[in-house]
Amino acid sequence: MGNKELKDNYNAIYRAGAYESFYSFSNTEEMLAIASSENWSGKKIFEIGSGEGDLAALISMCGGTVLAVDYAESAIEIAKSRYSRPNLEFRCCDYKDISQKFDIVVMQGVLEHLDDPFNTLKILASEYIDKGGKIITSSPSFLNPRGYIWMALQLLLDVPMSLSDLHFLCPFDFEQYAQLLGAQLTYASVDQDWGHGKRLIIDLDKRLRNAFRDRGLPANVDRFIDWLSHTLKYTSYTQFSGCNVIYKFMF
Repeated sequence: MGNKELKDNYNAIYRAGAYESFYSFSNTEEMLAIASSENWSGKKIFEIGSGEGDLAALISMCGGTVLAVDYAESAIEIAKSRYSRPNLEFRCCDYKDISQKFDIVVMQGVLEHLDDPFNTLKILASEYIDKGGKIITSSPSFLNPRGYIWMALQLLLDVPMSLSDLHFLCPFDFEQYAQLLGAQLTYASVDQDWGHGKRLIIDLDKRLRNAFRDRGLPANVDRFIDWLSHTLKYTSYTQFSGCNVIYKFMF
């Protein structure tokens, strides 16, 4: 499934209210980490893939002037119904429909869904940010127990651990991107307990059942989840081990 085919999927997800329940489980810490990573006051901000508008609204409350776009009409409808601020605008369109430059481009959990993540970063760096601008983006990372389980199943057995992620990006991918773009890169991981903690158990308990079912493979998920739960007290968090990573490209 390519990025174009995902559009209808996301429209349906937002209309059904399914994204909101998922968001409360997974993305709050990630959103707050992005919001606290920068001084937004007086900056022109372009958010791509804004969803229901929570991050864009938060950045606008921190003093940024935000143009937020998403290609899911249902998401933009929800965002507009929730947030109305003079320094915040929502549009339903592709980011390429916008022709202006900004101080900062923001994407939360977007790049892994796009057909060509590096080319997107290249276009944004050359056409959408002013000199000295930044791109702040986040993606799931797989340098943690959750990721090792995920990638072993995805790459070795072709078990579909995600029906929407087109790429499985890690810090080493972004380090290569930064080098090719001639940008400075800083990053930090968040959602440690989702990488190896209670949220890992909750997530995999559901995700594994769906994945093996979709692949038509038998699996004793109960036995594996029980074993995995015993490993939690032995975990050791590092700067890389969070489930999601916030990346900042500086040009």
